[in-house]
Amino acid sequence: MPIQPPTNAADAPVSAPASSVLQDVGGGPQCVICADKATGKHYGASSCDGCKGFFRRSIRNNYTYSCRFNRQCVVDKDNRNQCRCCRLQKCFKAGMRKEAVQNERDCINSNRAKGQVAGTLSISVLLWEECNVQQFQALLSPQSHDIKSKKTACVGDVFESMKQQLLLLVEWAKHIPEFCHLPIDDRVSLLRTHSAEHLILGAARRSLPYHKLILLGNDFVIPLRGAEVEVCRVAFRIQEELVKPLRELEITDKEFACLRAIVFFAPDCPGLESSRVVRHLRLQAHLLLEDATCEQRGRFGELLLILPPLHSVAWQMLETLHLAQLLGEPKMDSLLQEMLLGEGTKTGQGLCTGDDPTQDKLNVASPTNFTSVISHVSTSLTSDLPAAHTDWH
Repeated sequence: MPIQPPTNAADAPVSAPASSVLQDVGGGPQCVICADKATGKHYGASSCDGCKGFFRRSIRNNYTYSCRFNRQCVVDKDNRNQCRCCRLQKCFKAGMRKEAVQNERDCINSNRAKGQVAGTLSISVLLWEECNVQQFQALLSPQSHDIKSKKTACVGDVFESMKQQLLLLVEWAKHIPEFCHLPIDDRVSLLRTHSAEHLILGAARRSLPYHKLILLGNDFVIPLRGAEVEVCRVAFRIQEELVKPLRELEITDKEFACLRAIVFFAPDCPGLESSRVVRHLRLQAHLLLEDATCEQRGRFGELLLILPPLHSVAWQMLETLHLAQLLGEPKMDSLLQEMLLGEGTKTGQGLCTGDDPTQDKLNVASPTNFTSVISHVSTSLTSDLPAAHTDWH
């Protein structure tokens, strides 16, 4: 049933007097719904970001709520999440309008049409993709829960983990419809440009439970002390600048999925044909993150502050890879060279050339082959799995 505003006073929950609108909270106007600090006038009423987001989600999804206490619940800063029915009715009573939410959506759709931008990211798709990648990860490298049983990674182990994670990045991307609708060269560019950031972000997330090491995707670990000097420096920065703040924020699966999409859909990639579309997709990822964090004022900004150190650590990792290559460290896989270091490719070509076996996994020497080759990444991944699991995909 569609949500309807209260038609008479009896339908509305008990609320604070109208004069409360003029009261101040910390020197600013009050939210007329929950009495928290208001951030402006949203959908027709002075409200906080939490009530604004709650009202928007309720209207867009056409939610129907019920109250267990005869619509007499107290709706304030401390209890606003207790009864959604009374909170929504109080939003209506305060002056919030369904039409304002619909007009906002119409405006977005209109701008999208004018810019010939297609596709809208969905949080459900992003979350499904995270689950999909994690299941692949578990099959490729079964994780031991005993941290003491994990082996310290050498440079070759680090390279092997990076290669595995790059293939999983392709697996993640190729199931996002908006990505598949982009021109072939744009897909190649997006996969290559910020692949280093994705490796670092994934390592930081896996390492959230730990304070003195970085956990790799292949179940090896990099201790902050005792590893090779250059590797240790990068690991230390990951722990201090990324793991620690993400742990303090207690980042959720939904927030992480949005961050990954924000990093991936980068309109600053050189040579993008569809930069307007990619910019729109990043905006959609921003909006999804804003929705996911709207109940906690300031959290959206705190999560975005993770991005500058992420880029910085990624650059240091790339410099370390260049140094390792110059010093003749264990031979670097061509997939790493081409996706991370940009070697072995030419304009109009894809990611892999040469005789290395990995080009069968991600060989796009001709752009016309990109879609068909990407579709085989799952097969390449599962070829390394036990036979009992190869029918999972």
